Amino acid sequence: MRRYARTFTSRQDCYSIQTEEGRYITLKRRFQLDYVQAHLKGLLTLGAYALDEKSQARWLCLDADSPEQWAELLKMARDLAQDAVTAYLEPSRRGGHLWLFFSPLSGAAARRFGQNLTERYDLEGIELFPKQDALTTGPGSLVRLPLGRHRLTGQRYHFVTLDGDPIAPTVRKQVRLLSTPQLVPQDYVRAVNKDVQLPETVSSKPLFPEARAEVTGATLSERLKNAISVYDFVRRYVDLDANATGYCPFHDDTRKSFGVNQEENFWHCWAGCGGGSLIDFWMKWREKEGLDASFTATIKALAEMLLPR
Repeated sequence: MRRYARTFTSRQDCYSIQTEEGRYITLKRRFQLDYVQAHLKGLLTLGAYALDEKSQARWLCLDADSPEQWAELLKMARDLAQDAVTAYLEPSRRGGHLWLFFSPLSGAAARRFGQNLTERYDLEGIELFPKQDALTTGPGSLVRLPLGRHRLTGQRYHFVTLDGDPIAPTVRKQVRLLSTPQLVPQDYVRAVNKDVQLPETVSSKPLFPEARAEVTGATLSERLKNAISVYDFVRRYVDLDANATGYCPFHDDTRKSFGVNQEENFWHCWAGCGGGSLIDFWMKWREKEGLDASFTATIKALAEMLLPR
């Protein structure tokens, strides 16, 4: 349940619910995991905000409002599968949603990726979430959290394969599958976006504002370790509490087995997933995402993320 919530929900400081008329209202209260269980039981219906407080996105949702648009999304999903990119298909009353999941991206990068895909496949009239490059006022755009009951129609829409069959036979099993979705490889996102010029207001904003502007060290690995603390890096990918502990991203964790020692500047999983520097964390993260997890590839990727250009 927790992992399913993390797949789709980006905010902990507020949440939205759907009214019986089909509209959404925002409640500025702490998000609780129990709400997801109530959503899946049909007791209430939640909306999932596309951007977190730092204007980052973990997913992209393309919304088709007609059977014709839905057919175009299905064609795109089949083509993406040829590139080893998994698209998750959620039919609706008139069309449906195509979901793509990835490691956290800026809202601007996520939208560029979506816009480039729609242009590549000549998709017209498709609604794209997130709708904003970055948050300015309010929590931004949202999509109905999947597998709940639409309050207006009373319908529950399951995910399907490219052939139209359910991706799993029960809601419980679909929840389990969507708790660890296949992510779009970062290299694929970069390849789709490579020819697009970033607006200066976006490109000049550092991915990690905590990273030091001036970094010293005799080797590249030393400079990376000196560029940012393990805590500041890891908390972008793991939801850490006041004690710098959280659920380990490297195993099916239910007991907050993951922690960061801020004084000694290292991370550790008490359940046996290991620990170490930010380089060790990123190597393990890349392995989890199906990317090249070699030391050379990892420090090269980190250098692009953390070191001044």
